[in-house]
Amino acid sequence: MDSVRPAPRTGPRRDGLTLAVFVLVLVSALLQGSLGGLLPFLQADIPMSHTVGSLHITALAVGGLLAATVAERVRRRHGRMPILIGSAALGAIGAGVIATAQSPAMSIGALVLVGYAMSSILIAGQALLVALHGRHGAQMIGELNVAYSVGAVAAAAALPVVAATALGWRGFPAVQAALLIVLALPLLLRGRSSVDADSTGPTAGRARVALRRPRAAYAAMCLSVAVEWSFIFWTATHLVDVGGFSAPTAAGAASVMWAAIVAGRVAGSRLVGRLGAPRVLVASLLVGIVAVALLSVASTPVVAVLAAGLGGLAAANLYPASIALVVSGFPRRPDAAVARASLLTSATSIAFPLLLGAVADAAGLQLAFMAVPVTALLALGAIRIAGPAPTAKPDVAASDQSDKSYQGATS
Repeated sequence: MDSVRPAPRTGPRRDGLTLAVFVLVLVSALLQGSLGGLLPFLQADIPMSHTVGSLHITALAVGGLLAATVAERVRRRHGRMPILIGSAALGAIGAGVIATAQSPAMSIGALVLVGYAMSSILIAGQALLVALHGRHGAQMIGELNVAYSVGAVAAAAALPVVAATALGWRGFPAVQAALLIVLALPLLLRGRSSVDADSTGPTAGRARVALRRPRAAYAAMCLSVAVEWSFIFWTATHLVDVGGFSAPTAAGAASVMWAAIVAGRVAGSRLVGRLGAPRVLVASLLVGIVAVALLSVASTPVVAVLAAGLGGLAAANLYPASIALVVSGFPRRPDAAVARASLLTSATSIAFPLLLGAVADAAGLQLAFMAVPVTALLALGAIRIAGPAPTAKPDVAASDQSDKSYQGATS
């Protein structure tokens, strides 16, 4: 009956559960990606100071830190699928509260829920992809981050369109809540029965890189994320304050940077699978150093746009490649590794841009931004310290056998 066998798959199998996680991340990213654009609408509808307005951004980070702190304990008690399903419901509740908020307390509290849900989804989703796809886990983490980027960019484009309709700006979070309930949740519920979502999977045999000093990967990740957020937060300001460009020119360069981030993540999701996370991470950091050099000498719009584009390409894969590097050092404990990495990088993404800003106030942004290439060099040193182990080679035979077992279980 099965006389004709299909050719063996050499790439990852994107089964229903994997696609459900991608959709969940994309839809969840809509609110985070539109928060900057939502704030003026919120402040117009609900009177608040700029300080109170900034608390909405802080609320997202606080929610993410809380999720990273308890993620592994919650996973051990309840499992990955309940986390993903519960986080989707929690995100829908948070979006619904924002859509109906009548006070800053309501909107800020809702964003704590949204931040908690988004961080929980990323932690459990990335660990699940590593468990499901083994040696292809790094590539799948890259594709998951592509889904997040697409959602964030789509949000920035869709918000003004929705706000101009009869729904108004409140319609945007309401639409996101509806998508979580009618699209993401049913896909998760359908996919949960196909595999054991709490299996550690064949990751020990499939790990593409086994690190000599795995804990150094955490340092490499924090330093890499510091470089990433420096580009995201400060590129446009650097062009205005240091380069002397107009705000519209800087905004145009920033849009090029974000386009480069999305394109870079699409390409990086493939490159991480082919070349390995360390090589992609090293290349990204080197491109970042070049981007800082161009930013420091940019005197024409063409050079400014080129510098911003290179900064976007550098930032694109610093997080996906570094989280893949961390997981490769702890293949038997992907949930704990991702949770710990998320906690450390959340703190880094809050602290480093603020530290850079404080130095810029004291000594000027041009001098302060020199911390970025220094940090990139430190990250390169941490990668070198981390590994790989001399005897670490992926067990391809075991991986292929596990691939066949997994494909049979999900058919």
